[in-house]
Amino acid sequence: MCADLTLIRTADDTFEISVETSQQAQTLAARLRQSRIAEDVVAGLQTVAIHFEPSQARAIEALVHEQKTPSAEPSNTIETIEIEIEYGGESGPDFTSVCDALNLSPEAFIALHCDRVHMVEMIGFTPGFAYLSGLPEAFKIPRLANPRPRLPAGSVGMSANYTGIYALDGPGGWPLIGRTSAKLFELNTDPPFLLQPGQRVQFRSV
Repeated sequence: MCADLTLIRTADDTFEISVETSQQAQTLAARLRQSRIAEDVVAGLQTVAIHFEPSQARAIEALVHEQKTPSAEPSNTIETIEIEIEYGGESGPDFTSVCDALNLSPEAFIALHCDRVHMVEMIGFTPGFAYLSGLPEAFKIPRLANPRPRLPAGSVGMSANYTGIYALDGPGGWPLIGRTSAKLFELNTDPPFLLQPGQRVQFRSV
């Protein structure tokens, strides 16, 4: 993974591993899941959390410390998923204010947002909520001062320089720029959520 990864035992049955990039976190998490020696593995932006049976601790430590050299670059074989977004209007009530804050016309923002290939970095605070990188570092949009108590599934928001997609109905504090009709959650599929860490996404305006 990287020569200086840090493995910390935070409880009798939990490890937290610090790495340098989200790609490294996703690679290590995938290998731990494939090994089936951990009960649960969650990849973050620069960490991997592992819940395990205490008897498996040494096996996990050995596997983690073997991960020294895999590439941090995403594989070229990863499929790019196209997601349609209806920008602005009732679907994106904060779209105009986001464009104003970035000093972009709505047309220029949509062109930039759709031209770039985005990466699902992690799944966040509610089930299936996807954090996607790919916007310029200078895009620094703050969260709303007063989060909305309930948003419809498919809502697309933006905060800092991330795009966030709400897979389920629920509360949210990100400024909303639009909504997608993509099937983000299907109970009887495996996995049930469309977006997974490491996936590439390209948006298309409708």
